This record gives sequence, C-alpha cells and structure tokens, in this order.
Amino acid sequence: MDDIDIQILSLLEKDSRMKNTEIAKKLSVSEGSIRRRIENLVETGIIKNFTVEISTSFGFISLVLLNTQTQESTYQIVEQIKTIEGVKRVYETTGEWDVVAYVLCNSPKEFNIIIENIRKLKGVNKSTSLTVLNVV
Repeated sequence: MDDIDIQILSLLEKDSRMKNTEIAKKLSVSEGSIRRRIENLVETGIIKNFTVEISTSFGFISLVLLNTQTQESTYQIVEQIKTIEGVKRVYETTGEWDVVAYVLCNSPKEFNIIIENIRKLKGVNKSTSLTVLNVV
C-alpha cells in the first residue's frame, strides 16, 4: 500500500459513492489505475465494505459497550451479537470494554428489546449504552 492507496481510502471514507473518474482526476492518476487499486484494496481485505452512514434523524442509534467473562470466547460472543436484528457492526476492543456494538433501530422501545437480547447471551458480564445524539 502506497500514498495513492491511502489517498483513495481517504476519499472513499468521505464519499463511498465517489466515481473512479472523479478520484482519478483528484489524484492525477488514470481511471484504470484507480479501478485496479480499489479492486486490490477489496481483494486484500483492506476495504471490507462500501457503506452508508445513517443520520440520527432516521432512527435511534446507540453504542453498546460490553464486558465479557474471561472463561468465554470473545469471538463466539461477537458472532452471537452479530445475529441480533438491529446490530449493524460489532468490534472487539481493548481497554475497559471488550466489545462495542453499533445498534440502529426505530425507537427506544425497540432498543430495549435489542439490549435485553444482548445481555442474555452467555458470557456477557456487564453493559452500558451510549445514545448517539448527532452524527457530525
């Protein structure tokens, strides 16, 4: 990965729908080169998804921070959390919290159901939630 790849990633992070021709123009590189580089970034797993960031005006967004029990596999807990409807992303983390789940739903009532389903999972020891007030 070189400086051009890093610049491509930076542009796609800001706008994942940016056309290859527009990226090529901004970086003074051919469109074919940009296309091949993006394909390579996807194939090597550097780019996992092209995604959309949802506004808080759409729904109820929350981050759920979880501590897990040391005798349980964090990976297995994450895999279970990923199957719960409303959970959009799950991250294994270091520090005070072992897992962070990004939840998007329609209402606090729906969120309560999701958080209860997460708390019921074997190995989930403690949780706290952060409600997103604004995406900037």
